[in-house]
Amino acid sequence: MRKYFLFILVAFTSCSEENSSSQTVQQNEANFTLSKNIERSVWNNIQVGETLKFDIKIKNFDSSNGTVYVLKPITADVTKHQQNKIDYNFMEEVKTLPESLKDSIITKVVRDSIILKNANSSFFVAILKPGNFVQQYELRKMKSNKYVAGSTQEMLFSAVKIDVYTRNIQTDNSTMFSSSKHSRFYEFTVDDGDQSNDTYLTNSESKQNSYIALYNYKNYNGNISIKEVLTFSEKVNTEKGAQVVPSWILSELKVTQKRNHEPDNIISYNNLNIKQK
Repeated sequence: MRKYFLFILVAFTSCSEENSSSQTVQQNEANFTLSKNIERSVWNNIQVGETLKFDIKIKNFDSSNGTVYVLKPITADVTKHQQNKIDYNFMEEVKTLPESLKDSIITKVVRDSIILKNANSSFFVAILKPGNFVQQYELRKMKSNKYVAGSTQEMLFSAVKIDVYTRNIQTDNSTMFSSSKHSRFYEFTVDDGDQSNDTYLTNSESKQNSYIALYNYKNYNGNISIKEVLTFSEKVNTEKGAQVVPSWILSELKVTQKRNHEPDNIISYNNLNIKQK
């Protein structure tokens, strides 16, 4: 009987030690998953000036007193567009209550790091430059202001800068016998970044990029050439004055990437604002 009791005691002690060990491992973890927010359904057409939303889920979230989770971007590699406040703005949403308003408003604030108070949270990234982004984020678990554990996750995406504009040139002055003559041009430029690996819309031996521009219910075809002046609608010649711009919105710029031995990749940029140049 004594041997049987001793066996039960040893087994119980072993089980307690395993549970304690498991709890200790969990307490010393800071594992998380990073994902693109589902509110945006298409992620291959990101432009400079847009704000992206990402979701973070912390595994085995520790809500005990004195425990704090801190998320911060790793800003080490310039070539991967990892510079916060230069390539992008790392932001969180905060509620503020202005004195003139009864209800609080939500604003996005640029941060160096963010304290996460829940297992499921979100943060925002405002794109400042074009390029192929290889973002890395570190989650640190702190207890009583001391580092306990940490881990990193990576997020990849590409962004381009598209400038769309129209310009008018007076090609001939008016005379006693003729009116002045004008030509209006509809043009745009595409920039996919200045680093060596920024080749999202750059042509190569294995990839060719063409486009169809839909403007004022008409299509215009061409080939993408980075940082070169491209056309999205036919030139319009007029007399006596410049043509009145029929619309200040380029409805769609659809890029088709033809890649060796792969299906075509279609990238659509919609409702682009046209500037007067």
